[in-house]
Amino acid sequence: MDYSLIAVLALAVALMMMVAEIFLPSGGIIAVLALSSIAVSVWGAWMAWWGSSPGLWWTYIASVIVLIPTTLGFAVRFFPNTAWGKKVIHEVPTLDEVTGFREETDHLRSLIGKRGKTQTLLNPSGFVLVNHERHHCESQGMIVDSQVDVEIIAVEGSRLVVKVVKPPTADESKPVEESADSDQRMTDDSLDFDVPEN
Repeated sequence: MDYSLIAVLALAVALMMMVAEIFLPSGGIIAVLALSSIAVSVWGAWMAWWGSSPGLWWTYIASVIVLIPTTLGFAVRFFPNTAWGKKVIHEVPTLDEVTGFREETDHLRSLIGKRGKTQTLLNPSGFVLVNHERHHCESQGMIVDSQVDVEIIAVEGSRLVVKVVKPPTADESKPVEESADSDQRMTDDSLDFDVPEN
C-alpha cells in the first residue's frame, strides 16, 4: 500500500469536507469527518516519509498548516460567487423583502397626527375612519364609543393607536375678558420695592 497516496488523498478529502462544513449545516458531523481525514492523512505521511525522508515529512506538515486556512479563506471569499455556490447559498434578501408591507406601514405612519371618527365601539380595538379610509385601530386601553372624534398618535403593526379628542367645554370656549376692576390692576402700591422717582 502506498502511504504517500493515502496522505495526499486523505488531505484533499479533509479540505473538501472543511469547505462543505462552512456552507452545509450538519451539526458538526462533517467537521468530525474532516478531522478524521486529517488524522488519516498525517498517519499516511508518517508511514511514508518519517523514516525515509524527514524533509518530506516536515514539508507535508508545513503544507497542511498553510493549506487549511488558505482553503477556508478561499472558500469564504470566492465560493459564494461561483455558479454552484449560488445554488447552495441563497442571496441575501433585500430590505424590501425583509420588511413586509412597507408601503402600507409608511401610509399608516403618514396618518399620525390626523383626526378621524370611530366607526365601531373600540374595546379597545375596532375601526376608525380617517381621510375617508377605514382602518383597524385600538385605543389606549379604554373603551371608546362609535362616532367619537379621535386623533391618531402612533402605529403598532398594522393598527393605528388613537386617543379621544375632547371637544372644548363651554368655559374653555369663552374668550377671557380682562377685568376692569382697579383691584386687579397692578399698582405701585402692590410692589414690594420702591420705584425711584426721577
